[in-house]
Formats: sequence, structure tokens, C-alpha cells
Amino acid sequence: MRSPPPVAPPPPVGAPAPRPKPRWHRFVLPVGAAVAFALFVGVLWVVGGLKETPQQPVKAPGNEIDQGRFSVTVRDAKIVMQKGALDIKIQRYVIVRMHVVSHDKESASLSSGGLLNGVAARTKTGKWVPPDDIEATAAGSKTLSIQPGLPVEAVAMWKMGPADAPKEFTVGLRQWEWGTGFTDKEYDWRTDPTDDALAGKLTLRLAAS
Repeated sequence: MRSPPPVAPPPPVGAPAPRPKPRWHRFVLPVGAAVAFALFVGVLWVVGGLKETPQQPVKAPGNEIDQGRFSVTVRDAKIVMQKGALDIKIQRYVIVRMHVVSHDKESASLSSGGLLNGVAARTKTGKWVPPDDIEATAAGSKTLSIQPGLPVEAVAMWKMGPADAPKEFTVGLRQWEWGTGFTDKEYDWRTDPTDDALAGKLTLRLAAS
């Protein structure tokens, strides 16, 4: 046989009877929470959700930026007409001049797997794209690689369309990390071209040659 539920004790003699709460008062908190949640969702939709904004510290030209594998000092940018290494005829390029020192213990390439992988320019849509080519000189002579501790003067090159006439050019320098890959367990210098986090971002005024 089930015992009856406990009954609350009566209020003390002379105590005022409790006022019944109005029905609308019970819904103030839920409605407020719903409004706050709706505003929160709206803000997330505008800013792109909960994804953390990648770190892109703004730097000024002329200051050294440590990428880990390289130290790079971006000098300036300009529009030129010249023939690249694989060009048949003269093309229109944006070039960015850089002073580069390698911290690698071995020779580093200027192209894929080397300096090129750590340099990018931002398009109108916000996408970061690597240079079409990088040329460099060391001690006044043309070079295809960067030797440890030997500074080079490098020029990163991006092809332009005939109608392109930007006044500014945004360049990003990616961070290099020493470690292993997902499938490659050998230690090496690595940078992720899909990661928008940067060692430094520079917006350069474009000068005509």
C-alpha cells in the first residue's frame, strides 16, 4: 500500500498568505533567453560561426619577420613588365622584394618545398595564393637556392591581368614548423598552405616601374 505524499507544514500563525505569481512572470526568463539566443545565432551567421579567426599580425615593411625556417624583411612592391622563367613573352607582374636569411641547416629551395611555400598574396575574395615564381640573388649572383646564414635578395612574382590596377597589395608570410607530418614521420620544416594563420601580414602600396 503506497503512503500518501508529504504535506508542507502550514505557515506560522499571523504570517501573510503568499501572493500567487502572475502567469506572465513565469515566462520572462524563457522569452529573454530565446531572444538572446536568436541574436547570438544572428551574430554567428554574420561572422561565420564559432570558428576562431586565424592569427594574422599586421607588420610594416622594413621590419624582420621570423617564420621559423626563414627571417624575411619585405621591402616594397611594384608593377613591372618582364619575362618570367617560363614565359614566352613579356608579362605584367606584381613583384615583392624581400631580404631573406635561412635558419635551415641545409640548402633551401626558392620554389616548391622552400621559400615559395611560405609566401602568399591575398586576392579580392580573401583567398591566399602563392607566387607564380621567385627569383633571387646572393652576393650579387643569381641563385636557385638559399644557403644557411647567407642572405639573399628575393623577388616574389604574381601575374596580373591586363585590366588589373590595384593600388595596394597584401602579402602574407606563413609560419614554418619543425616536425613530422601525418604520414611522414621524418622530421623536416613544414608549413600548411591551407592554414590562414600567418607569421605576418603586410599591405603594400603599389608603385609603377
